[in-house]
Parts: sequence; C-alpha cells; structure tokens
Amino acid sequence: MNKDAGFLPLTSNVLLSSGLLLIVACYWFFEVNKAVPEPYLDEVFHVRQALVYWANDWATWDSKITTPAGLYITSYAWLWILKAVRVSSSLVTQLRSLNLLQGTIALYFASRQLLFDIPRFEDSSDDDVPRTTLARSTSPIGIDHATLNICLFPPLFFFYSLFYTDVTSTVLVLLAYMDFHLEKGRNQYFLSIAALLLRQTNIFWVAIYLGGLEVLRNLPKGRSGIEFPCKSSSLDVMTGSWQHASLYDPLVEDAWFEDYIKAGASLSIASLANMRRLAGPSVPYLSLLLGFGGFVFWNGGVVLGDKENHIASIHLAQMLYIWPYIAFFSFPLLLPYILNAIFPKTAIPSPLRIGSTRYKVPRPGITLLSLGAMLIIVRYNTIVHSFTLADNRHYPFYVFRLLLRHPAIKYLVTPIYYVCAWAAVASMSGLSGDKKKIAIQSKRDKDGSLFLLPSSETSLEPGTRVSFVLIWLLATSLSLVTAPLVEPRYFIIPWLMWRLHVPPSTPLAPAVSVRPSSSSTASKHGEQRNKVGAKEENTTHWLYNITERSFANSDYTLVLETLWFLSVNWVVGYVFLHWEFEWVQEKGSVQRFMW
Repeated sequence: MNKDAGFLPLTSNVLLSSGLLLIVACYWFFEVNKAVPEPYLDEVFHVRQALVYWANDWATWDSKITTPAGLYITSYAWLWILKAVRVSSSLVTQLRSLNLLQGTIALYFASRQLLFDIPRFEDSSDDDVPRTTLARSTSPIGIDHATLNICLFPPLFFFYSLFYTDVTSTVLVLLAYMDFHLEKGRNQYFLSIAALLLRQTNIFWVAIYLGGLEVLRNLPKGRSGIEFPCKSSSLDVMTGSWQHASLYDPLVEDAWFEDYIKAGASLSIASLANMRRLAGPSVPYLSLLLGFGGFVFWNGGVVLGDKENHIASIHLAQMLYIWPYIAFFSFPLLLPYILNAIFPKTAIPSPLRIGSTRYKVPRPGITLLSLGAMLIIVRYNTIVHSFTLADNRHYPFYVFRLLLRHPAIKYLVTPIYYVCAWAAVASMSGLSGDKKKIAIQSKRDKDGSLFLLPSSETSLEPGTRVSFVLIWLLATSLSLVTAPLVEPRYFIIPWLMWRLHVPPSTPLAPAVSVRPSSSSTASKHGEQRNKVGAKEENTTHWLYNITERSFANSDYTLVLETLWFLSVNWVVGYVFLHWEFEWVQEKGSVQRFMW
C-alpha cells in the first residue's frame, strides 16, 4: 500500500471534466424539480423525517424507515446553511440539493484522489530508498476523465436530484477509503462511524473491506524464487506462508484459478503467523464490528423499521447478479477481454489487443465446475422478494418477469453470469500486450515534494493483486447475500470499488508531477515534470492544450464509457420525467419508472 500518498494537485484538466459533470448534473436536477416538485416514492419517508428534525422534534421517528438518522442529521445542518444564506426555494428542493452538492463535489474529489492513491505495486518500506511504483493513469487528464465517468455512473447519478441515502452513504465510504490512504486512519474511524449512521450495510466496507486492506498493508509480501518457489504447489505456498510469515500474492494477469485458492490460504496462514504485527492495526476495525454487533443485538435485527419486510437471509444468487450488472454498465472496459477471447489478435484493433494468451476462456474443467456451482445456486437459492414483483416502477420488476417467464430461462442465463464474472475479474489486470511498459520512479526533493519520473531500468505492467480481488469479493458477498431484495442501488459500492481498481488501458505519460513544489524545485525539474503532451501546462491557450493532450493520450475505453453513461442517463431520465402512468388502485397519483 502507498503510505506516502499526497493530495493530487488541481490542474486545468479539472475544469473540463468537473465542468461537464456540473452542467449535466445541474440540468438533471432542475428538470426533476420542475417535473416532480413533490416527494416521490421513498422520498416521502425521508423528506417527512428530515422536516420533523428541522422542526427540532428529535423524539419522533417514522417506523417505516429502515436506515439510521444520519441523512436527516446531515440535512438539518444543510438546511441551516441554506437558511443562513437566504435560499428561497422549497424545502424539498433544498433537501435534494444536498445530493447534488455531494455528487458533483465530494464524490468527484474523493474518486479523483483514490484513482491516484490506489497503488498498483507494493512500495518499499524504506522511505529513503527510491521506489518503483506505477501511476494510476496515462496523465492527469486520464485521472480526471475516469473521475467524470465514476460520477456519471447511472444508478448513482440518478439520485443526485432526489433525497435518498445513496449518495451521502457512498461519499462517506469513499472518504473513509481516501483517508485510509492519505492520513493512515487519522479521520478514517470517524468517517466510518458516519457512514454507518447512513446505512448499516456499510459495516462490510468500513470494517471488513478496509480492515482486510489494512491486513494486506501490514503483511510481508513473499517473492517468487525466494520465499516461494517459482512454480509453487499448494504445499509450497502453505509452508512458505508459515515459515516466512509472508503472503503469496500474484498479479491477476498471472493467476490461474488455483492461485486464488492458494492466495486465500496464504492470507489466512500469514495472518496467523503475524498476529502480533496485525494486532494493533486491527483494533479500530474490530471495535467497529463489535459495536455493530452490539447494535444488532440491542435492535433485534439490522434494520430499524419495517423489519417484517427486511429480514436478513442467505441469498447467494446476488453474487450471480452482480456480474451482468458490472458488464452492462462497464462493457466498454470489459470489451477488450471479450474480443480477445473470441477473435484472433490480428482481427482486433491495436488499442484493444491483449498480448497474453492467459485471458482466453478459462480451462474446461474450471468452467464446468463454476457453471455447476452456479446452477446449484440458481436451483436452491433463487429468492424473489414480494416487493420485486409487486412494484412495476422499478426496472428489476421487468428483469425478473423475463427470468421467470419460463422455468428454464433462469438456468440458461448462467453462462452469461460466468462470462461476465470472468471478464470483470480479468479487467483488473490492465491491458498490456503490445502496449509500452513504462516504470515510474518515485523521488522526493529536499522539501518533501514527490515527483514521478520515468525509469529506464525497470519495466512494469499495470495490474491488481489477487489478494485485493479476494478482499473485494468477501466484502461484496457479505453486503449482498444478506439482502433478499434485489435493487440496483445495492450494487453501487461494490461497482465503485471494482471500478477504482480497473487499471488504465493506455500507456503511461512520460512523467507526471503529483505534488506541487517550491519555485527552486520547480526550476530544477520543470521540463521533465510538466511535459505531459506536446504543449506545456502553462500555455495561455489552456483549452487548446487540454484538447490536444486529450487526443494525444486518448483512452478509447474511457471515451466509450462516457458516451455509454450519458446515453443510459438520458434514457432513464427521459423515461422518469415523461413516461408517466397511473395505477388502477391509485387514480390521480402519477407513477414513474426509476432504478
């Protein structure tokens, strides 16, 4: 883990990506408030409770609300600020504007910082030794472009204009994750508690996910040919993990199916062998888990209200649904892997080629075993909540109507789950192949400023470690399989964590400055540090400069992802605003389609 991450400086590229986000989000916000000025659907409960608190009635609680009071406490502070600056719009609009603010500013800032901070390779533990690490993107504009796409993610973007818990909840989890990198936990604990006050299932992200990453950060990493043989058997991995107290942790692009099993076993054994080292760092996460367990015991369950309709259960099919969810929204990122599995290399455009043959369709034995497990889950653990088929205002209603149209359909789609799962995990490896491999050497000036400079000695490829995939899968499973109801909103944070760890598809820029420096340092490293494209950063024609560098370092999957998200948001938004209908049992009450 990167223990020395600093804040990524703002550049002129931010004006383009954040400006576009602000324009699109504000347009959506004003259109919704013009067409739907009154609270809609779950907003009825949320707005009513927020107004009760705004009236300083802290003792009244709506028994239909399932989540804690964090949203309403936050909205109280927000309404007080808007009152102080004399905003005159309706209270419903003011409450909704809280999500608009967080989606366009807080989410943007946190995602942008995380795209830079999340490391590709482990740093040296010695701060005085120059480290070899890999920057998160091709250039600053690559980071800003990916940030824009994350903020445009349709199931999240939709709620920028409605008073729901999703945006605030997501932002707090990301801020805790950002603090995990930036401040080594200085504010992380309090942000984690705040996230739990928004949604109970955040416990799996602030305690299990971040706790798991904390373990990985503190475990010694085993090296091939040293702690572990070059071709390690399962016995070699288990023996080496205990004897050397080290973690077996290959890159995703180098891992076969059995490597995930070996890495999981190694993680458990190495953790036991390093219990003293892990004891201190684990305390905050264990305290969160114990505190949450006490809450569940006191409350008699996870949800606060409407407990009869929100009973926790084991719903393994949720871990099948997440893969087509990822594939639908992020198919531009998965497309290269699917194309390379189907077509010969010569038939694929160069930007989409993957050099390694390891990304062909997995071996037949693993495929049959995986499909068999999926079929068993579909047969014995498919749960269709009564709410799902009773409310035709939500898109899952139509998905499940299709799946249940014939008894065979739910079995026939299991290969789709499998292919989507394989592509989603493979995409964490990054596109290598014919692409230029550039190592970035991290150096510090006397004033502590950090610069990333090209290294001619080392050649590395972007990618994610198997250990991260295991931690992500664990947190995702725990957060989803306990929910009998299938809602697109439940998959937002799992998707975000996956998306933040998907490496860029284009080669790195020659050099990237990651921290501002003094004037003397700037003159010393100026040319090499600032040379990102054909133009210098300080050009007066900043718009031309941004455009030229955008095309010079284009990541075509990012461009396609942007266009796809904008298209989905437009369709979903148009349907929500203009395809009104009524229920027979509720004449005169307008209904709308939404996620």
